[in-house]
Amino acid sequence: MDGPYTRALAEYISRSSFADLPKSIVEHAKLLVLDTLGVGVYGASLPWSERLRATAQAMEAPGRVAAWCTPLRFSAPTAAMINATAVHAFELDDIGPGGHNGSVTLSSALAMAQHKGKLSGAGLINALVMGVETAARVSHSVGRVPHEGLGFHGPGLFGTFASVASASRALDLNVDDVVHALGHAGQQAASLMFTHHGGMGKRLLAGQAARAGTFAALLAQNGFTNAPNVFEAEYGGFCSAHTGNQKPAAYDLTQITKDLGSKYHTEDVRFKMWAARVPNHGSLEAIRQLRRKHPIAAEQVREVRIRLSRGYLQNVGWPYTPTTITSAQLNLYYVCAIMLLENDVFTAQFTEEKIRDPRVLDLIKRIVITHDPAMEGKGYVHGNPLEIELTDGTVLSAWGKARGDADNPVHREDVVDKFNKLTTGRLSPEKQAAVIALCERLDTIDDVSVLIDPLHA
Repeated sequence: MDGPYTRALAEYISRSSFADLPKSIVEHAKLLVLDTLGVGVYGASLPWSERLRATAQAMEAPGRVAAWCTPLRFSAPTAAMINATAVHAFELDDIGPGGHNGSVTLSSALAMAQHKGKLSGAGLINALVMGVETAARVSHSVGRVPHEGLGFHGPGLFGTFASVASASRALDLNVDDVVHALGHAGQQAASLMFTHHGGMGKRLLAGQAARAGTFAALLAQNGFTNAPNVFEAEYGGFCSAHTGNQKPAAYDLTQITKDLGSKYHTEDVRFKMWAARVPNHGSLEAIRQLRRKHPIAAEQVREVRIRLSRGYLQNVGWPYTPTTITSAQLNLYYVCAIMLLENDVFTAQFTEEKIRDPRVLDLIKRIVITHDPAMEGKGYVHGNPLEIELTDGTVLSAWGKARGDADNPVHREDVVDKFNKLTTGRLSPEKQAAVIALCERLDTIDDVSVLIDPLHA
């Protein structure tokens, strides 16, 4: 029953302070808030968000916590689920260690703020950082086994721990209560990869993680206890169960507490500029690089060749069949084809007509994606190679990586521009400017309810 790693993580969450955060982490977290609100405003208008809100209305009476961009209010777990689903609704939310961070951290912390009555901007930033740091370390403890080996959706799985950490810190839970909350979160953590191939289920993965995490924190706040060793238990603990209960153990508990307070994984959160799953971004960036040097027209392409690791091949390299917009956003064949045809992969590139366009389907026949053993263990930070052979026999090659590192950065101006693009027509120019300004001075705000107010008509 001993849980030293669980307790050490709980102590870090409970005792954390905004004053201890480096300035660079604070500034990056403020950008994360802006990016998350922008994609959430856009996602709130989509059909899956509407259906989820209708389901929630049929389930429960009005509560204290707002569903963004609507007059509706629900319980904290339900509102967190609805808002996180809106953020994750179109593959535009951030990516980083532990998964899609803003969807589960911001929705949970803001839900707790409205549930309890007040939270400062500094408190919100600290809660977000605690969520990212927790999810990153839980993810590192089990590695790629749950995702690539067992078929779990990593962000949905680890996002439950991001949510519970953010919610617990926003509620100011004590150490013992955070231990219990982590246990509650662990027994609810779930998300399966089959949802990527049809229907609306994929859109809900972040939402279910946020619902589970906020519910876990509220359970603990109200004295509902759990076993203290959610990570350490050798049989049925989170780490053992999600690595196949292998002998010897395929997980590393030391990762859960490694460099707590000195290394901040929050700095590695990246903002997505493409409306597609992140394993696709390396290939899209490679096409973008090549087109800066060569005016490649789609009709000039004889063949596109892409090499991936086995895990990424499973995740995005499956044969394309037009089914849903969700499936198209996740599929490397489709996003490369539409990039070659329209030179962008954003909201306008995903319509029921375009995912079935004969030009797209014809170009997909000229895309070859193969497994390269040399790519094993190399994720989106490392990137992948791409070659384009033209009809005249010329072969162009590039190595693409997801944007966000020093040689291909995403600047504050890029995030602001993305926010404005996504919210135009949904927020007035005055409200757009208000949200941007509030995020810029978020660490000085006394009550983060002012951040939610501009989202409503």
